[in-house]
Amino acid sequence: MSHIKDHNQSKPYRSWGILGAIATLTMTLSAIASLELFQPWQSVYASENSTISTKLKQSEIKVVKIAGTYKTVFTPQFLVDAKKQGLASISGQWIIKPNGAFEAFVNATSTSGQKQTIKTTGRVSIRNGKVVSQVETVNGKKASPLPSTQSYTLLADGKTLQADDQPVKLVKQ
Repeated sequence: MSHIKDHNQSKPYRSWGILGAIATLTMTLSAIASLELFQPWQSVYASENSTISTKLKQSEIKVVKIAGTYKTVFTPQFLVDAKKQGLASISGQWIIKPNGAFEAFVNATSTSGQKQTIKTTGRVSIRNGKVVSQVETVNGKKASPLPSTQSYTLLADGKTLQADDQPVKLVKQ
């Protein structure tokens, strides 16, 4: 009997662990500004410098096009699995600024009524036609180590960012 009680008491904590993984995944739907790192000791020709500057400006222009407020939408199967793990509800929002900075929020409620909000911040950029996000902080603390970057595909509707290989998408509001 004691074993069953201990198992049931640990279930909400397991749910929050999953929420943490979800938040990291979701926030990794966040972004990194892809700036080329230059080593000062390398010589750069004026024409190369101009090309690099043009590429950076094009990247900035593309980020401006995706700037806005997004609703986080999880796949139905993900929601079923989350419910099995003790989450009653989960929702999220992303705000991507024209300069590539983002803030993301994931709100979750466990089946026992506990609520938790996870806030991440980071940077987004455009690399090889993909939106790429990099989480920098989680709940106001520097993420250490930094989570892997997450890439997104901009769908044909021009307002949905589908996370590559992940059960989540961001829909512009």
